[in-house]
Amino acid sequence: MKLIIGILGVGHLAGYLVRGLMRHETHPEIILSPRGAACAKELSETFDLEIAQSNEALVEQCDVVLLATRPPDMLEAISGLPWRADQIAISVAAGVALPGIERAVAPATAIRSLPVTAAEIGESPTCLFPDNAIARELFEMMGSVHVFNDEETFELASIQGVVFSVFHAGIANVAQWFEQAGLDSVTAREMSARALRATGGMVLAHPENNFDHMIHEYANPGTLTLLALEALQENGGFSGWHDALNKSRERSLEINKTTQ
Repeated sequence: MKLIIGILGVGHLAGYLVRGLMRHETHPEIILSPRGAACAKELSETFDLEIAQSNEALVEQCDVVLLATRPPDMLEAISGLPWRADQIAISVAAGVALPGIERAVAPATAIRSLPVTAAEIGESPTCLFPDNAIARELFEMMGSVHVFNDEETFELASIQGVVFSVFHAGIANVAQWFEQAGLDSVTAREMSARALRATGGMVLAHPENNFDHMIHEYANPGTLTLLALEALQENGGFSGWHDALNKSRERSLEINKTTQ
């Protein structure tokens, strides 16, 4: 039987998830909630999707519901709806704790996930807790799925969403340098993005090589790579990354504690 997927909270991320699912020739049936009317209207017109009359109607119609509201609004938005024991409710919001979601959607099965907007192009590294075959199959349509055995580890791994987002600023910075040095903006953007994409591809393709090996393979004495790395280290290098990620993790844990 083909599952009916509902999306409760049709905002920024939900749009990318819908486009990621609809890119497949064989895609699930999707129903949108009226919450997030402007985005829901656009997606409905683009993909000929139904918009439910209410959040209650959405839950009544669907087998799986993606919970895509803003984290501070989630528990209130999903509480008191007509959840059933044969349903799966999958949060895609950062920080909101599983116990709080479980209480709000009982007797449905509650799952946490953390996809990123690259779901649109089938490249999202989605974190999942706890494991669930239907949720796994759904997110595999939009990229890789990484299952975790406890919520603490899931919460830590979910900071990959921050890394993904911040890397946009890194690409922008490199592209800006290329432009200032003389490349046209289109070429500067493409070279910067493809260099980072290629780097990730090589890291994944060679798990037998540790990072020191990979770095020193390129940063030999006299190379431009070594010159660039030394210049970075003189200016603080990548030391700011740990502080930035620690701050993001601390905020995520704060949200988690208030939604237990």
